[in-house]
Amino acid sequence: MKTIDWKDWEIFCRVVEGGGFTQGAELAEVPKSSASAAVARLEGQLGVRLFERTTRRVRVTQRGQQLYDRVSPLFGALREISAEAASVSAEVSGTIRIATPYEVGSQHLSPTVNRLLKQHPSLRVQLDMNWDQPDLIRHGYDLAFVMTDTSLHDSSFASKRVVLIERAFYAAPALIRERGLPRAPQDLQGWPTVGNLDDSHWEFLRDGVETFSLDVEPRICTHNAEVRLKAAVDGLGVTRLSPRFVHEQLVQGQLVRVLPGYSSSPLKVYVLMPARKLMPASVRAFLNALEETLGVPENARRPASRLGATLLPDVTAALEEADAAPTILTLE
Repeated sequence: MKTIDWKDWEIFCRVVEGGGFTQGAELAEVPKSSASAAVARLEGQLGVRLFERTTRRVRVTQRGQQLYDRVSPLFGALREISAEAASVSAEVSGTIRIATPYEVGSQHLSPTVNRLLKQHPSLRVQLDMNWDQPDLIRHGYDLAFVMTDTSLHDSSFASKRVVLIERAFYAAPALIRERGLPRAPQDLQGWPTVGNLDDSHWEFLRDGVETFSLDVEPRICTHNAEVRLKAAVDGLGVTRLSPRFVHEQLVQGQLVRVLPGYSSSPLKVYVLMPARKLMPASVRAFLNALEETLGVPENARRPASRLGATLLPDVTAALEEADAAPTILTLE
């Protein structure tokens, strides 16, 4: 069987794209005579005319256009594979710009960033603390972590749900002594609260099923979890936070979990990235480090940890499907 000269096919595609042999030869980085000879050889092998030639112009034939439409995407895929392979082996350097809410940055990303910087001395990481969903292109972010208790805003970016953060209710021992120990969610009615800017009610879940909704008018409203934590420790109100975030205060006895048989609706953390098929080496390295730092098990799910983060395996592979419809990925 005669070996197929794929270079002739590639030159044919460049001639179609260039609208003629002169521009096509430049795109293929070959002399014009070589481009003409490649197309002639291909026409001879196929037994079809690929271009109509006149003294003034070159026009692709209907059959030529059909072949181009089938072959050109294959060369595009090969170029992407080649570029991706090069990016994997390339030195991880430059700057990764990441936008993230404070809680995600401090509790989940900080260990990953530290690990990555130790592995790659030429790499720099810029972490911007930002609660809102940013415009990645306009602000130049490589990745953005967005935290929400509802759903992600409509976005043209590739997105995956990365972390599902458990939330529960906490208060200072002094506030509990003053108000009395609550036995049911209804007992918290009338208590002072500390919440997010958009908190109007808190859901109480038992075994994952909502059993009660409490209307709240927080005395302090802020997306900054550190401010809410300190306000709760000072006895200014009961608050809703991640068990992981308040672990130290629980150990020190500064806070008590209120109604430990109940949890609240979890926060969903999404990672956004520009919808591009080629993932930069630095971003790939970051996602690999994130998976390693979080200790994701292989091909298995496990229950949520005691500290309130839920994970699923193979973060990087799922994120590489940037051109596919967004799918849900949960890191536990």
